[in-house]
Amino acid sequence: MHRSRYRTLLVAAVAALALSSVALASGGLSGTYKTTIKSPADLKGTWALALATGGTYKVTMGGHPVARGTYSSTSKTITFLRERGSGCNGVGTYAWKRSGKTLTFVRKREAPSCQGRAAVLSHPFTQAG
Repeated sequence: MHRSRYRTLLVAAVAALALSSVALASGGLSGTYKTTIKSPADLKGTWALALATGGTYKVTMGGHPVARGTYSSTSKTITFLRERGSGCNGVGTYAWKRSGKTLTFVRKREAPSCQGRAAVLSHPFTQAG
């Protein structure tokens, strides 16, 4: 009986740690990040990526809404899902790294219809505020 209780507590503790590490990873990315793209001409401008703690994101260019969707993240990757507004209708997974206020992305997998997202995320972003 004691072994069963111990296993139950151990499984609960491991599950709680796993969930809290995912929550910390998502919370660790939350904030607004900006990048300025000079070329190509169709992407030229100041882009902002706002990652909310709850797992939603918004993208603006020059202050105008471009896309929104949901994301999930770990301590090393971020996956963008259910994007609306941009014509992108697929999932994209990127490795991410933050150094100081700079956030960079490296494409792992991207949907064919989402090459614009890939092009924007290939630039370094700086945390705003």
